[in-house]
Order: sequence, then C-alpha cells, then structure tokens
Amino acid sequence: MPIKRVLLIEPKAPASHVYSLVRMPRLGLPLLGTKLKELGYEVSLIYGMGNEIRVADLRGVDLVGISTTTSTCQEAYRIARFARSRRIPVVLGGVHATFRPEEALEHCDYVCRGEADYTFAELLECLNRGEAPLNVPGVSFRYEGKYRHNPLPEWVDINESPVPDLFLFKNVRISTYPVSTSRGCPFDCTFCSVTQMFGHRYRYRNTDLVLSELAQYKGKNVFISDDNFTANPKRAKELLQGMIERDILPKWWGTQVRTDAARDDELLDLMRRANCGTVYVGMESVNSKTLEVYNKRQDLADIELCVRKFHEYGIMVHGMFVFGSDDDTVSTIRETVDFALQNRIDTVQFLILVPLPGTPVYRQMEEENRLLTRDWNLYDGHHVVFRPAKMSPYELQMETEKAFKRFYSVRNTFKNLPVTGFRSVAFRSVGHYLVRKWLKESSWYQEFLKKVSKEDQSMAGPMVSLRKTIESFKIRRFRYLSTEKLVEMQISEKDGGILVDLQGYLNNFALTEMIRTLKRNLPAYNQKLTVNAAKLGFASEEVIKTFIQRLNALSGRFNIEVKVPDPEALMRVLERYNLSIPHFECHSS
Repeated sequence: MPIKRVLLIEPKAPASHVYSLVRMPRLGLPLLGTKLKELGYEVSLIYGMGNEIRVADLRGVDLVGISTTTSTCQEAYRIARFARSRRIPVVLGGVHATFRPEEALEHCDYVCRGEADYTFAELLECLNRGEAPLNVPGVSFRYEGKYRHNPLPEWVDINESPVPDLFLFKNVRISTYPVSTSRGCPFDCTFCSVTQMFGHRYRYRNTDLVLSELAQYKGKNVFISDDNFTANPKRAKELLQGMIERDILPKWWGTQVRTDAARDDELLDLMRRANCGTVYVGMESVNSKTLEVYNKRQDLADIELCVRKFHEYGIMVHGMFVFGSDDDTVSTIRETVDFALQNRIDTVQFLILVPLPGTPVYRQMEEENRLLTRDWNLYDGHHVVFRPAKMSPYELQMETEKAFKRFYSVRNTFKNLPVTGFRSVAFRSVGHYLVRKWLKESSWYQEFLKKVSKEDQSMAGPMVSLRKTIESFKIRRFRYLSTEKLVEMQISEKDGGILVDLQGYLNNFALTEMIRTLKRNLPAYNQKLTVNAAKLGFASEEVIKTFIQRLNALSGRFNIEVKVPDPEALMRVLERYNLSIPHFECHSS
C-alpha cells in the first residue's frame, strides 16, 4: 500500500518540570512535516501525551513518525506499539533513538538517526517504491534477520531546509513559538548530547530567511532555540538590527546565551530594543572544579558579571545549574542556592546530572557501574539515576528538592521586584506552584533512593528494577466481593508486581466500587500492575468504555497490562467512542 497520509507525533514528558506550562513543541517534526507537504504527502502533527491522541487520529494513516528524547522515549514506545498493533508502520527518530537504535527497533519498524531533514523523506520514497532502504543514510532497520545501521548522513545545509510550518499541529494552541537560527556547538560539555547530534561547528541560517520566519510571529511570544544565540556577536547584531528595522518584533522573546555575551554592551542594547525578555544561561555550578570537569570555560566572576549586566538592560536571567558532578558535595548545592539568591538571579533550574545516552558522562557511568536504572522516564533531570561520588543518591535528591523549595519559597517571591519588576514575581510564583507539584509527584522516589542508600550492596549492579512503592505491599492475598455479589476480585503479588484477578459480571455500580477498592488497597506506586479480566463479563459497551477510562486514570500510578479474551472488543469500543489511545498494554488471555 503506498504511503500518502503521514502522522507525526511529539510526545510530552509525563512528569512535571520547569517548562510544564509552556506549550512549545520542538522544531524537528514541523520541519519534516513541511518537507513532506512540499512533496505532496498529506501530513498532520500532534504534540502531547498519549491521552491527547485519539484512536480516530490514526484512522486512514499510512505511516506514523514519532520523535524521541530520553525522558519521552517510553511514551513514544507505547504510542508506537499501539500504532503497530493497528498494522501501521512506525518510524522513530530524535536524539534517544539515534543513540539507542536497537532498543528503539523493539518498538518500531525503522529508525532515522541523526539529522533527518532529508533522509526521512528519502525513506518514505524508498518504501513507496517497495524497496528496502539499504542506501538511505542514517536509517536503521531489521534486514535478513539482523540489525542494519546505515552510515549517518552528512551535516545538513540548514539554509536548504524549509521554514517549519507550526500550523500543521492539529491539537495544540502554541503559547511560545520556537525559531532556530543555527545548529551545532563547539564547546562539547561532557553531559550534553548537542555536539554528538548536531556537530562541533556552528551552522547559521541566512539572516533574511530567519527574519522572514520571525515576521509571522510579530506580537507573539518567541523562543530562539539556538544552543548559543550570541556565539557570533556580529551575526546576532545583524539579526537584531533587522528585527528592529523591519518592525517585526515579538511581544516577548527569550534565548540561550553563554556568560560572555554580557561583555558586549552594544549587543545587550540591541537585545533590549528588540524586546528580549529573558536569557537562559548555562551557569552549571559554583564549584570551580566542576566547571572544569564540565568543560564550561567560565568562572564565578563571569556568572556574576552576566547577571548584573543583563539586569542593567532590564532583561531577566534564568540560571541553569547542574548538581551531581564527582566534585559536588551537599555544601556545593547549598552554596549554589546562596549564590543564586545573593546575585538576584530571577529564576533558576536546578537539574540533577543526567547521564544521557551518547554523552561522555553516560559512558563513564556505565563503565564504572554507577547507573541505578534505565527507566528512561526518570532521565529528566529531576531524579537521581546514578551513584554520586561524594554523597548518596538520597542526599543528592533531597538537597536538590530543598534547593528548589528554598529558592521558590513564598518569602523569596518578591525579592527581585525592584530589579526586573512584576515579571520576576510572576515567574517565581509559577515556579513555586510547579515545585510543589513535582515534589508531590516524586515523593515515592525519595523512598526508593533512601533504600538504595541504606542497602547499597544489595542494590549493586548496572540496573535496578524500580518498584514505585511508598510502602511494601503487605497484603499477600486480598479477596473482595462486590456489594451486589457480581464481581470477585483477588489481589496478590506476582513476579515483582501486583496481579489483580477479576471474574463475574461488571456493571457501572460494581465498576465504581471495584476501582475504589483497588485505590484503597494498592500501594501508592508500583512498577507493574497486571489486570486479568479473562473471566469478566461486561454489562454494556458503555461499561467497557468506563472500564478503559478508569484504567487510563490509574496508569499514572502503575505500568498496567490488561488480559482479556478478545482484545479487539476493546479496540472496537476505543474506535466507536473515539477514546484516547490506551495507557495500558492489552493482550489476549
């Protein structure tokens, strides 16, 4: 069957984080979608969690493409498995699939590694000719019983790539529009995957091309997504001058810079006049040894000057710090909060070091047997996933949480009001809310890390199977009979997870009672929950629909597998009621 209709999906990370309230997709898929549209394909894009993807979105689709980062890959894999269960071929791309292609191929048909600006379209053209993509650069797939990894493509001439059409997204009202003016970075920080993905050399887009793209976002919020917007000051000034002269200024815009940008007053003046509201600065650490290890090429004096100079021009500063290097201690983290408050940094991002696949840090941690888990959902900068050198995993987690709570405390909310006005108050207020939300969501992880720290020897090894439990599941076997005596439920432990056996006849009353009983008698979190509904009958399709929705709601606490006699019956209900794709795996009993 020829490929004509293509659905591209960018999953969102499941956990709360500092950017949770910002509706801003990445540019990779819009760029690919625009290219496919130019070639005559019918393309639609979706941005969000699986519960925002309806079964009807897959109807009539000939191929699904999904982008991955490390923290979103599990969600991407789940969506991919569902699409393949509907006999739709799936292509995965993005940074995580690039560095873990064989893992990704367990859940999809093809992987596009590296920059796929041209190679994704080449893959589709090859498939439409009925040929194996043996000569398409960067493509990984199974061929003759083995994994085949074609050589990576050459670096893309980004001036030949189309302007991404963000209006291809069908389900999201974008709050901040991303614009890229360059790719690559020469600094090669040890924890960063940018250079491995996009190279050590800056590649710049033509200034007129960028200005044409910015013109469509006049009066809107924009984020210039370059890794270092001011890497070439002359070129940055030319772009800013063009924005001012053409009167195509965004309402607000932000971008990432290094501390050295603050030494150029002409540049700062142009940024202010062009409506720059916030700069995001990779400060990383107040520990000089850590800065050397990270290869940052800056010191504390550079950071202090950077904050002071941007504030002089009325531009807010978002400081990005990373905790957990081999030279960091508990004192380092506390000193970092002191430094951030004393220097009046407007907002901060205290991330825990993440050993991302493809980076030198990941290779080091793997070689030294220090990884606690490869549950990629946890590789989001908010969970300790390795053994630090000078503190326990629990100490690193708790000190990071305390750092966030202290900086975003109520008493510090108004501290920068005299410096950058009510904008800083608003952003710190949002930070206060998000920190509290994150702490509530991650409380189970504290208990896990406490156990790791106390029983480190028993946890030794490159991988720990995380059981998301706040307390041990002490009920060895629990039996429950519904009030109407229609449903019998038994709960027991099995293979490190929890098994729920259901039998009888389920109507709406019994379903409500059953879910309430489950919530009351299951631990707060567990890695795996198997629901065996092989001997369960349903009163109507409406009850099946509600059963699916209730299980979806439980999926935030559990990794759920459901066993039923006829999985297709559930699929028919999903399609008939246009429900979101299920958050659980469904298998025949």
